[in-house]
Amino acid sequence: MYPFRLLVISSLFFCGGAVLAQTEPESLNERVTGEELYVACTFCHGLEAQGNDRRDGPALAGLQAWYIEKQIYNFRNGLRAYSDEDIPGKVMHGSTPMIRDDFTIKSISEYIASLEPGLPMARNAVGARPFIWDSPYAGLDPSIVGNAEVGATTYNSVCVVCHGAEGAGNQVLGAGNLKYLSAMYMERQLMYFRDGIRGAHPDDVTGQQMAAMSKILANDQAIADVVAYIEQL
Repeated sequence: MYPFRLLVISSLFFCGGAVLAQTEPESLNERVTGEELYVACTFCHGLEAQGNDRRDGPALAGLQAWYIEKQIYNFRNGLRAYSDEDIPGKVMHGSTPMIRDDFTIKSISEYIASLEPGLPMARNAVGARPFIWDSPYAGLDPSIVGNAEVGATTYNSVCVVCHGAEGAGNQVLGAGNLKYLSAMYMERQLMYFRDGIRGAHPDDVTGQQMAAMSKILANDQAIADVVAYIEQL
């Protein structure tokens, strides 16, 4: 009788352990919320994802979850920050290991997408830039002033196809929302696309498409003009 009782008790123990194991999350990462994960992003992007130009962190609130998710994968897989000239991109590429798997990427993307867009940039964005780059892509020449009327012609003949009349983007075409991005960030990204710094990776299909379209912007004045128009949308 004793061996039989021991066998029964042992069977119950192992079966019970299996049931308990099934109730646990698939991984420790799944115990972390998107809000908790976002804490690591606040230094550059602000507490409310409103952005911080002084730390070269664009506003993220207002971007769609699918777009944020795609960009995180692009940074993690080296499709973005492919060029050494993309200094802020290299910083972001180095940060993506903190977002460890598909679950955490989806969680943080959905959290950011839930935040209120259009808030003022982080308070410490005011003042001198703390980073001095040995790169022509730190920003446009301050003497270049965008002309929104001229930029409207370019936007409505080129950009509207993917980003829409209101700049809200299109998931099918992989185009993100432009409405809440700062002028400085958009200018830099257009320079990157135009000069082959972004969209250069052979696997970055949508980036290559954007790079091809950006070749229409022949000089920095043309970039300033189209960004000035987008800022008014």
